Amino acid sequence: MALSLKIEDTVQAGRRAMYGVAKQGPAPVEVPAALGSHATVLRTRRGQALALGPQGDETAFIVRSGVLMLDVTLPDSARQVAALIFPGDLIRTSFAPPCAKATLVAAAAGEVWRMRFSAVETFAASDPDIMRYLNEAVARRIAHQTIHAAMLGRLDSEQRVATLLVEFALRTGRCLPQGVVFDLPASRKDIADFLGLNPDTLSRIMSRFRGASLFSHAGRNKIVVRDFVALAARSPAASSLMALDGAPPGLSIDASA
Repeated sequence: MALSLKIEDTVQAGRRAMYGVAKQGPAPVEVPAALGSHATVLRTRRGQALALGPQGDETAFIVRSGVLMLDVTLPDSARQVAALIFPGDLIRTSFAPPCAKATLVAAAAGEVWRMRFSAVETFAASDPDIMRYLNEAVARRIAHQTIHAAMLGRLDSEQRVATLLVEFALRTGRCLPQGVVFDLPASRKDIADFLGLNPDTLSRIMSRFRGASLFSHAGRNKIVVRDFVALAARSPAASSLMALDGAPPGLSIDASA
């Protein structure tokens, strides 16, 4: 009985916190179209690798669609999925640690703009919209990486999985009558690696969430979140993610429910 009351208190607290964030209505970050005319457009396929190592003049990658994984291998260490790069995000060559092998890998088919970062800086100097995007994109990248570091250091296994599902829902989800729908393109092994979990542990947690009717599958990689608020209440990072990314269009959060 005490455990049930604790879970209900957590859900209600999470609902109130998210309602407060949702009322603020954070503005989405738009990629200035002007950058596209100066970029090399890459049509990525699932599993395609994009080298991120030193290439002389620093390179910037802007994700227009799909999701990229940042794979990092430190000397004498195993490969690690260090970050997920969503539509609207920018990543630079210098974001990779020195003396490490870093590669961007497409988790799904999509579109990426690639250009010299010096060119981005030149355009930003004369275009306030590009300057604003550049500053916001870098700030959001740091904020998301900080959340990820805190998640690995402080959250338990279920909270980590809930946090990832919330982030996918916010960054790529669509609100349909049946719930918030999004694709989970990365493999179970890659997701487990990003979360610092064993793949079998990830599978068990996903099964428990599905059994609790938090989400269902609609195809091999498509997730339908039936109760976004209940899912988000399981992640201490949900309010921070909503403040960064906003809620999926059409999502209604009722603090009194």
